Amino acid sequence: MSKIIYDVIQRFEVDKGVPRLISTNIQVIEGGEDLMSLAISLLKELGFYEKFEEKRTSQYIGYRVKKPGKGDKRYQLVFQERKDSLFISIPQDILDEHILNFKYWTLLELEPELIAGAVWVLPSKKELFLNSLDARFSTLIEGKTRGLFYINKITERLIDSSDLPEKINVSLAYCKRTILQIPLKKNEKFPLETLSNRDSYLLLSEDKLFPYAGQVSISSSEVLEEFLGHFAKIIMEAQ
Repeated sequence: MSKIIYDVIQRFEVDKGVPRLISTNIQVIEGGEDLMSLAISLLKELGFYEKFEEKRTSQYIGYRVKKPGKGDKRYQLVFQERKDSLFISIPQDILDEHILNFKYWTLLELEPELIAGAVWVLPSKKELFLNSLDARFSTLIEGKTRGLFYINKITERLIDSSDLPEKINVSLAYCKRTILQIPLKKNEKFPLETLSNRDSYLLLSEDKLFPYAGQVSISSSEVLEEFLGHFAKIIMEAQ
């Protein structure tokens, strides 16, 4: 069970030197369990249960469409409780239209693209995100907070086919490209953790339990309300 922190306010009155308890106000201010309860309450308020059925296991709570079509039994929303946070997973094909995706071009078209990372910018913190963005990437995204961006540029340049690995058999047409990297320090990874003000965006990662889904970790009730309020409506409208 997750740790829970309570904010307790007690009021007393003193009569002839004797204190007497008047009232007690107890509020949960932190803890994964409380976030789970809040998430479920938000779904109920949005009418989510009218279209989706809930399945509870010891590891997660998952939601799939009631009477799904043949072969369409994926969860559209998954909650996984962790210490002091709630992990929320949503299918990647739903997330893609609403997040910033960063990738690297590779030298040869036959090589797979390299993923640098992805983030979701809180709509309420868009200006904070853009104003605090690492200067190296401000011109890259040009004021956008969603879309796919390649963090290295491509220019056309004819190169000698002898420069190519012998094991790769490609036509010369595939070889007229060179890569211009956005300057990063040697061995430095794409700076997802320090891309901008950390209060303005959430990092996305792959859900190892449900590989088709992207996952965020939320530890704030305010962020939870904004994230779930945004995507729960999108998920419902898609059905």
